[in-house]
Amino acid sequence: MNKKIIAFVLSLALLATSGCAGVQINIKDKNGSPETGGGKPWIDSELKENISEDTPTDPKDDFYLYVNKDWILANEIPAGYPIWTHFDERDLEVKDQCIKLLSDDSLKGHDAKLIRTYNDLILDWDARNAAGVSGIKDMYEDILAVKDIKDLTGLLTDQERSYMLFSFADIGTTVGLNDPDTCMAGVVTPSLILRDSAEYKNRTELGDMYYGYNKEMFTYLAQKMGMSREDAEKCFENAIEIETALSDNIYTLREQNSADYLDRINNEMSLAETVALAKVFPLGEMIASRGYDYDGPFIVNRPDYFKKLDELYTDENAEGLRDLVLVRYLLNSSGDLDKETYDKGNELVSSYFGISGAMPDDEMACSRVRSMLPASMQKVYISKYGSDEDKQKMTDLCQEVIDTYREMLSENEWASDEVKAQAIEKLDRITIHAAYPDKFRDTSDIDLAGCSLIEANRKLARIEKEHDRKLLGMKKDKEMWAEGFDILSCNAFYDPNDNTINMTIGMMGEPFYYSDMSTEELYASIVGFWVGHEISHAFDSSGSQIDAQGRLRDWWTPEDKEEFNRRITKVDDYLDGIIAFGDKHFIGSNIDTEMVADITGVQCALRMASKVEGFDYDRFFVKNAELYAGVSTYSSELSVLLQDSHPLDYSRVNVPMQQFEEFYETYDIKEGDNMYLAPEDRLLVW
Repeated sequence: MNKKIIAFVLSLALLATSGCAGVQINIKDKNGSPETGGGKPWIDSELKENISEDTPTDPKDDFYLYVNKDWILANEIPAGYPIWTHFDERDLEVKDQCIKLLSDDSLKGHDAKLIRTYNDLILDWDARNAAGVSGIKDMYEDILAVKDIKDLTGLLTDQERSYMLFSFADIGTTVGLNDPDTCMAGVVTPSLILRDSAEYKNRTELGDMYYGYNKEMFTYLAQKMGMSREDAEKCFENAIEIETALSDNIYTLREQNSADYLDRINNEMSLAETVALAKVFPLGEMIASRGYDYDGPFIVNRPDYFKKLDELYTDENAEGLRDLVLVRYLLNSSGDLDKETYDKGNELVSSYFGISGAMPDDEMACSRVRSMLPASMQKVYISKYGSDEDKQKMTDLCQEVIDTYREMLSENEWASDEVKAQAIEKLDRITIHAAYPDKFRDTSDIDLAGCSLIEANRKLARIEKEHDRKLLGMKKDKEMWAEGFDILSCNAFYDPNDNTINMTIGMMGEPFYYSDMSTEELYASIVGFWVGHEISHAFDSSGSQIDAQGRLRDWWTPEDKEEFNRRITKVDDYLDGIIAFGDKHFIGSNIDTEMVADITGVQCALRMASKVEGFDYDRFFVKNAELYAGVSTYSSELSVLLQDSHPLDYSRVNVPMQQFEEFYETYDIKEGDNMYLAPEDRLLVW
């Protein structure tokens, strides 16, 4: 249940699991009036330019708009945010609590001191302005000094510096799909400036945004370092040229959402076999210099990537390869520099992505503390705001939902008894994690005293890598289920490797969870929107390939798999036919797992509701729709449509509601109404 996110500064796309750190309009569409031919004519009302006080609403026509119109008109996107939703409201509430903790000198202990120290470094603009770019000058000059492949290899395999650099392949610790209990080495293809490798063949409007923003930001930074604008632009184009050549051997986002993706990335090899993948590129030297040369298995997500990398790793291409390292280094360093650079970044974000202003400095700093010192921030927060009583309540609610899922699976009419038994075994083995873990990583060895911000960040990155290497070959510590995840964020997740559902303390607040919720509101939120949704991922297109022990294993009969795939294809076909905004359709195969989870969560909640005398279905449906209310920038909507596994929020209300007779009866929906879907066309999977 990830909220919609648009990322403007790239982060590494790494294989990761908890306990093993590391690799892990209609603005009337900008073009005119919204088209409705060929798809459901629901307006994208998350773009508030599309509606006004005079826009009519009707639950039979567009239930999302009917419920949320007043909220949308009353809310604006705050400065520095790409979207504004109830997720963000709850996140801001937690952030405000964290900000108070960060400024509370009365809090004692190592972790409290650590987060205050780092927070102060971020907010010390005088020191950052005085330092300017001096803190990154050393590495900048080292990269520029690269003249040939020998020089580049020396840089990429330098134990003291390489962890700070883009290295053409990401190496770290993960768990495998065959043994989810043991930490092993992972080698994965790198992230890209344009995010999706498909953008390098057919550039979309979104790709143009990422290209333009990153080019201007890099050019600005390079000029601050002393490079001419002409040379900076050439450098950036060289970097894009190298990424374009590599992109053929990096999975597209659509490929990552395909049913066979897990099989494609499940390539376990020995160290010798992994090193042998690269005949020219110094993969073996990189693995050794970073301390990942151990006797256990490696998992390599795209072995043929190194054939392409070998072709490029020549003296002829040394300048372009160096320039890609330089571009990524400066872009990744931009958040550590002076106020002028920070303001320039916000200016370009506004220009390219339509985000106005910047969030307050204390919010910005708090977000960085949570990102860079997650265990320390979480421990301090829980000591103040954690509640064992709420933790137990959430655990009990999760168990109720699991019990209801058992009924749903037992009474399923299309699956064989054999497959239902396997599904129920997996369900019964799900571990519930509520609110926060009892065990966190030891942070007692982290000391940032006397560091500048850049020195602190380098130190934290080095400590993270050292911790990651120590995990190789170790059993995954399942008590540390929050490792690698910000449990203070308003979010939840299902972990297929552990077969766990994880409901974080960050989502346990209004409007999602509060003490005096009615039964209808509780079922709409916790059962339908949260827990029921997450459990569904154990049985979606990806989760259904993983068994009760978290291993990649086919536990389906051929007939059951065929029927399951037929139902998923039906979902895809229906979603493909919906026009999202303008002339842009949904991409069903990108979003089917999340849409099916939304539908199945509501299905579970309605089953529980059927056992409650006098249940108020109107209150239930309205509450569920309210939780998705949001306003968004056009760039964010476009990012979600093209590069996210989550559907646009208005469809996460309207499509699930269409599947259930209780909805039709509550609002007297008939054939011909826009919310009507014929029984034979409905999309229930489980």
